[in-house]
Amino acid sequence: MDRRCWRYVSSNFYQTIVRYNNSLVRHCIMCAVNLLLIHIGVMGAWTSPTLAKLAESDSPIKLSAEQASWVASFLNLTRCFGGIIGPVCVNYLGSKKSILITLCPILLGWLLITLSDSFVWLYFSRLFSGLGLGMTFSVFPLYIGEVSMPSIRGALISLATVGAPVGQILATLCGSQLSVNEAAYVYLFLAIVTIALFFWLPESPHHLVKMKKHDAARESIQWYRRGQGVDDELVAVIKFVTTDGDLTFKEKLQRFKTSKPLQRATAHIMALYTFVLISGSNVMMMYMEPILRDANFNLTDPSLFTVYINVIATVAAIGSIFLIDRCGRKFLLLVSSIGLSISLLGVMTFFILVDLNVDTVQWQWLPGVSLLIYMVSFFIGLLPVPNAILSEIFPANVRSVASCIAVLTAAFMSFVSIKSYQPMIDAMGHSYVFLFYAICTVAIIPYSIFLLPETKGKSLQQIQDELMTH
Repeated sequence: MDRRCWRYVSSNFYQTIVRYNNSLVRHCIMCAVNLLLIHIGVMGAWTSPTLAKLAESDSPIKLSAEQASWVASFLNLTRCFGGIIGPVCVNYLGSKKSILITLCPILLGWLLITLSDSFVWLYFSRLFSGLGLGMTFSVFPLYIGEVSMPSIRGALISLATVGAPVGQILATLCGSQLSVNEAAYVYLFLAIVTIALFFWLPESPHHLVKMKKHDAARESIQWYRRGQGVDDELVAVIKFVTTDGDLTFKEKLQRFKTSKPLQRATAHIMALYTFVLISGSNVMMMYMEPILRDANFNLTDPSLFTVYINVIATVAAIGSIFLIDRCGRKFLLLVSSIGLSISLLGVMTFFILVDLNVDTVQWQWLPGVSLLIYMVSFFIGLLPVPNAILSEIFPANVRSVASCIAVLTAAFMSFVSIKSYQPMIDAMGHSYVFLFYAICTVAIIPYSIFLLPETKGKSLQQIQDELMTH
């Protein structure tokens, strides 16, 4: 074999190895991230089949309506603390170690359910799970931003949208087919696999540079990028850490007090995450099966129908990945809010018929179709848009603080919406509760049209300039 031929063969062999390594890295990161985000969907949808199963006469754990309400609500009570602990852990330990710490309360939450023989165990399980949930939302975006290449960053962020409904499918499927303890063993195994996978991944280069470990940071970049632009990336990381990265939490918070664009951006984020919760999204996900059973839905088994709904919602979440950059944030939020309003009015109408003692045999399709429209509308607009706005409307150096504010807002509103659901049902009945959610959702329509800034295709400076002038 002559020298020219040898160079050709060796060059192609090297390129093949590089492509394989890049594919391996991409799939390792995507698998780890996907497993992490699936837990979010599982924890959110866990109550839907579980509370329905615990309400049965032969349930090993007897729950009153009040106790069931607390089981659903405790997840969002400690989520507030997780939203604060997460960014603090990232600041001192780095994003990768923070994710490992985040998985510990999640694992402990599932472990307690496997041992549960009373509602007290379920209370503590949800408290630990909520802590992990809040930390996940505040840590995950920072990890992705630090380790991902531009070519795969979009795919990784897309998993944030798709992971939740996949987790909901898993929760509804396992919850309906397995006992409460058996399903918890599945989630516990999933948490152990996620910890093992993240434990194997290197620490982010940003934290290593912050710790003055430049050689280790270079090795980290070398692993994540597989030799592509390592030196340039190391220089960029060092520049970022030595400028914006040295700001303390107090200094970042001070910017929110003095900057009008940041104040307006914060107001929009708090409004968006408030709209997400007052539309009844958590109630629908956590109480979907009990709602169908209260409606005496008998077209198919309610537990099986929730699986169908979550599968279709996953398809809608995937669709939002392509639509959000084509149609824009404002349009997608507008379409989503209209769909949510129509679906909530549909559920309200059915329960009005029930209250009036009307024969609902011919109307059994209405609650099922309404819940289906609700979940599709939610995952196609109201879920992804606030996350997209959060990543675009704040400068990078204060995004961790903004993420903390978003998590705290979402946690507080989630707790209020879930804890108030059962008392509102007892006081007003289903029809008025869903009317209330419909009115709140209709309020999103004028906000989407007149107040929400469109960030599609705009640079950070353009967004900041528009926030300054409006």
